[in-house]
Amino acid sequence: MKIRLLVLLIIFLSVGVNSIYGQWDAQVSQYWKIKNYYNPSFIGETESIENVLLHRRQWVGMPKAPNTSMASFNMPFEFFGKKHGFGFLVVNEDIGLFSNTTTALQYAYKFKFKKNRSLNVGIQGALANINFDAGQIRIPESDYHDPADPAIPGGGSDKTIDASLGVSWVTPNYYIGFSASHLWEPAFDLDENHSSYMGRAFYLMGGYNIKLRNPLIEFQPSAFIKSDAVVTQVDVTAKIEYNKMFNGGISWRKDDGVVFLLGVRIRNIDAGYSYDLTTSDISTVSNGSHELFLRYIIPLEKKKPMGAQKSVRIL
Repeated sequence: MKIRLLVLLIIFLSVGVNSIYGQWDAQVSQYWKIKNYYNPSFIGETESIENVLLHRRQWVGMPKAPNTSMASFNMPFEFFGKKHGFGFLVVNEDIGLFSNTTTALQYAYKFKFKKNRSLNVGIQGALANINFDAGQIRIPESDYHDPADPAIPGGGSDKTIDASLGVSWVTPNYYIGFSASHLWEPAFDLDENHSSYMGRAFYLMGGYNIKLRNPLIEFQPSAFIKSDAVVTQVDVTAKIEYNKMFNGGISWRKDDGVVFLLGVRIRNIDAGYSYDLTTSDISTVSNGSHELFLRYIIPLEKKKPMGAQKSVRIL
């Protein structure tokens, strides 16, 4: 009985560690920088090719804590006079005894309106590769157990097809988007006797750019609500941007803690760092979470030449 309880506890922690905040998907503190991870309708949002890398180490100090890496590519394109967006996303996450690598294609159709406003509908199709390493389970020698006991998972891997759907309204001053992930709650097998599934999750995200009296400073509040219809988590962020180059701020996450944010943009490179200060019970075994973000932007519209210029250099 002891060994069964031990193994079931490990499985629960491995599968359910992300369920603490209500869904299978990874936690991201700089959510407004990689909105397309949660909502595919946000791809092709600017007239640029965007290449994004993100790495997150969550709950540093806790054994087998989540580590997440993301690579994203997205761009707008025009077809038959209509605006579209295309994206490619790869996510790898190690959490507990699990590792999950998801490869996704994203597409968005854009309904354009006056004043540079856009209603976007996006869809994502993905292949998830889930691995479960039962060899990491350490069983005390004092506990008698039958190696053939079906209560003990044998480990293994499985693949499953997944899909997400999203809609967003984007203007020069604000945005709002709603999405649903894991539409049919795809199932996967841990081994011959154990299985699990990706629970459906819902996301509501919005943000605003408020220009202050000083034209170089913008106040950028935003909010992010995540729910699986059982557990709901809320992120509220207050951020200041100076001269379109430097930014910093703070987020509050319901029942979890606060997040400190710093960022800089130099020409085509946009970089950001966040530190999560956990105030929940997890803080007794963790030193917080670190997240790094890097984006390289390639404008699709070339700057118009200024014409012939007379050189002042003396030859």
